[in-house]
Amino acid sequence: MLNILKKRLSLPQGINIVEVNIESSRNSFFSKLSELASTQINLEVTSIPNTNSYVVFAYSYAKDLDKYISMLYNNTSSFRRSKIRKLKYWQYRGLYYIIALKSRCEFFKLAEENNVVILSPYVFNKGRRKYIVLGEKNSIENYLDDVLKYYGSKNVSYRYVDAIEHINKLLLRRSLLGILLDKLTENELKILRLAYQEGYFNYPRKTSLESIGSALNLSKVTIDVHLRKALKKIVEELMRFMDL
Repeated sequence: MLNILKKRLSLPQGINIVEVNIESSRNSFFSKLSELASTQINLEVTSIPNTNSYVVFAYSYAKDLDKYISMLYNNTSSFRRSKIRKLKYWQYRGLYYIIALKSRCEFFKLAEENNVVILSPYVFNKGRRKYIVLGEKNSIENYLDDVLKYYGSKNVSYRYVDAIEHINKLLLRRSLLGILLDKLTENELKILRLAYQEGYFNYPRKTSLESIGSALNLSKVTIDVHLRKALKKIVEELMRFMDL
């Protein structure tokens, strides 16, 4: 039944969806911030009606992100180039929230001028902008031409997406899944993956903490600590989203 449903689902005729990656986002404050912090920042942007202004909502798990925000905030020339007029940020339970007011946003202006839609949230990952754009075929083609001209063809790559289930995966990765992947450490992800592959979470269990530790050259206690920390982070994030 699911396979039949997938075959019947398709994009409306004439509508294209494209996944775009921009290596260098010119004067973007958030691009520079994610590059300095070596992390992923999730963003949602909305225009203020009857003005040229935009509000940016951003959130990220990144160690000492406030240090890098202050570093960029104190650089007046950087702030001026990014067109940010006001910025506030705070941290709650390890998640940084940022709200910025921009007098102009060239990135979204290009989309508006070409009548295409950028799906939210989109991300900056270590300085690289990654997002999905939707629109009619001619509008998408014109938009991509403008993006290549504005950011430079060597900095832009893109691919057309036509599978509904693949689009869903892309969107999910840019939201809750993206946050979780950013929050978990490399060791936690490695241990979680191996524990799952070896059947540690099966009932009955097919492996033990000792076996996982032996495969990774780590003690049983270390494996247990990493697993508990990883699962706690996952549950915390699920509870946060359920409370929204």
